Amino acid sequence: MNRLAGVILILIILSGCTKSFELPDTKPDNSVLVVEGNIQTGGTVENTFTLSRVKALFEFDDIPEENAKVEIKQQNGPRWLLPHKGKGIYSSTLNLPASVPLALQITTADGRIYESPFQQSTVTPEIDSVTWKQEPTGDVRLFVHTKDPSNKTRNYKWTFSETWERRAWYQGLYEFKNGDIIPRAPDDQIYTCWNTAQAPSFIIANTNNLADDVISYQPLSVITRPSEKLYIRYSILVQQIGLSQEAYDYWEILRKNTELTGTLFDPQPSRMPTNITCTNDATREAIGFVSVGNITEKRIFIMNSEVNLWPSRNEAASCDAFEFGKFQAERFLSQNPIYLPAYFITAGGGFGVALRQCVDCRLTGGVNIKPDFW
Repeated sequence: MNRLAGVILILIILSGCTKSFELPDTKPDNSVLVVEGNIQTGGTVENTFTLSRVKALFEFDDIPEENAKVEIKQQNGPRWLLPHKGKGIYSSTLNLPASVPLALQITTADGRIYESPFQQSTVTPEIDSVTWKQEPTGDVRLFVHTKDPSNKTRNYKWTFSETWERRAWYQGLYEFKNGDIIPRAPDDQIYTCWNTAQAPSFIIANTNNLADDVISYQPLSVITRPSEKLYIRYSILVQQIGLSQEAYDYWEILRKNTELTGTLFDPQPSRMPTNITCTNDATREAIGFVSVGNITEKRIFIMNSEVNLWPSRNEAASCDAFEFGKFQAERFLSQNPIYLPAYFITAGGGFGVALRQCVDCRLTGGVNIKPDFW
C-alpha cells in the first residue's frame, strides 16, 4: 500500500512539473508549387502533368493546383495545351517532335508563370527484359535489364504499374431484384475483377562507374507471399526514361528526402534542385524537374501456376453460405441486404446465399471490366 501511495505521489509531483508539448509549425507553404511529369516525345503518347502545393507535415490529403493553364511549347514554334482533367491533373495525347527543343509553361490561376528551360529530347534505349525469381521464402522478386550500346544514356529512372486478376469466392450467376432471384445478365459478371496500382515511388540507377552502359538485375519490386497479386494472373508494366545528369541529381536527392518524409508532396528536409522557375515573381518557388525525352516500356505476365505453393485465393476468408429453398432464400435476402445469391443448388433446387463481398468481387477492390491488354 505504501509503494502504491509512493507511485501516486511521484505522478502528482511529475504532473505539476510538466509543461504542454507544442508541435513545431507545420503549416504548409502554399506558395511552393509541385510539378510532376515529363515531356514525352517519340510518337503519339499521353503527356500528363500533376500540379499541387506542398502540404503540412502531418496532413494526408494532397492540395491539387486547379484551373491552371499548362502548355508544352516549341522554341520559336507552336504550343500544345494540356486540358485540366480534375484534381490537378493536366493531360493530352500528343505527337511531339523529338528533333527540336521543348519546354513546359504553367500559368496558375493567380497569374504566376512557371517555366522549364528548352531542352533537346533525350533518346532512351529499349528495355531488354523484365524478369522475376522466387526466393526460398516464397516471395517473388522482379528485376529490369537494359543497355545502351552507344554508352550515352548512363542515368536511368523507372516507374511501373501492376495489374492482377482476382475472383470472388462464389461465381454469382444470379441476382436478387425486386424480391425475386433471377439469372444475372452475361454482361453483368461480378466474379472476376482486375486491380491496378501505380508504383508507390520511383527507381533510379546509373552506370557512370562502369565501362559499358549496361543495367542488369536492377530490383523493381517484391511480391510477398501470399499476396493476392498472384492468386490468378499478374502483370507489371515497366516504364524507363533516360535522364540528364542534372535530372538524375534531382531524383537522387528526392529519393533520399522521401525516405524521411514519405512523399513528394511533403516538406522536403533539404533544398531541392529544380529546373522550374517563376518568371514573373522571383519569390515563388517550385519543386520538380521536367525532362524531355521518349519513354520505353515492357510488360510481362506471371501465372499462378508458374510460382510454387502460392494459394489461388484467401483461404482465411469467412465465406460460408446458407442454403434455402427458393422461396425461403428470397425471403432471407429481402430481410438481409448484406447477402447475395451465391449459387444454385442443382440437387433439389434452391439457392446458397453468402455475404456480398464473397459474391461481388468489386466490393473487395478492383473493377469487373477486363483491361485491353489482358
